[in-house]
Amino acid sequence: MLVFILILLIIAAAAGILGAVLKAALIIVFAIVIAFLVLIAGGYYYLRHRVRQFMRETNARSGSYPVRGEKRPPRDPELPPG
Repeated sequence: MLVFILILLIIAAAAGILGAVLKAALIIVFAIVIAFLVLIAGGYYYLRHRVRQFMRETNARSGSYPVRGEKRPPRDPELPPG
């Protein structure tokens, strides 16, 4: 593979388009690097979001008795007359 790339570079140099070939290769390399960095940053922020969401849900479940607006039952339930 390396020999094939070197042969292509020699052909490009002989044809006088080595500069254009190197610029195109540089653009492709930069595009791959930027895409990789964007994927890493997006994955980091998504993971951070999911961890915070999990922590909020866990804290809500382990909180005090009235959860999500539920009313507490009366202390002394009244017996029906009878």
